Amino acid sequence: MILSLHPDTPQQRHLERILEILTRDGVIAYPTDTLYGLGCLISRKKAVDRILTLKHRDPRKPMSILCADMEMLCRYARHMETSTFRLLKQLLPGPYTVILPASREVPRYLQAKQTVGLRIPDNPFCTAITKLAGEPILSTSANLYGEPPLLSSWEIQEELGHALDMVVDCGEPVGESSTILDLTGDEPLVLRQGAGPWPLG
Repeated sequence: MILSLHPDTPQQRHLERILEILTRDGVIAYPTDTLYGLGCLISRKKAVDRILTLKHRDPRKPMSILCADMEMLCRYARHMETSTFRLLKQLLPGPYTVILPASREVPRYLQAKQTVGLRIPDNPFCTAITKLAGEPILSTSANLYGEPPLLSSWEIQEELGHALDMVVDCGEPVGESSTILDLTGDEPLVLRQGAGPWPLG
């Protein structure tokens, strides 16, 4: 089922309906500032397992989590240097995924070698739903493993709708993956060049 929301000011009643689905181990497809994502609440392991099964994805391959703001992001990253925090303030919200040491708040099933991929998309729906939930939602591209990402709500409904509880439509994303930066070492390391420019100008 496709639910259309206003792209700039998502309607509260729709957000509450989506959150109700998520709290019942629901899985949704939703637009970010880069690609459509598949998501669930990170605390719902049953829903995380549903996404892994749907995508035929190796459970050891990490997925990123999507936060509302820097305050939420900092809950899920272990001790952060001042220089790293300053860099994040420049990058986020925006089309970047940052790899940081995971705090104890991150469920073990979402960690890879005690690190976690974190995002704050520049997208009103993503901000609104994570704020309303009070916790991040999972973020992995809307496609089967190894297949190209699906770029519109109707494509997702056609291909994956049978396994989803809701497809959220509130404007189409740019259609390019986020830039992944590993910030766990002495210098930022680009793991994937995507929509976010690097180095910064």
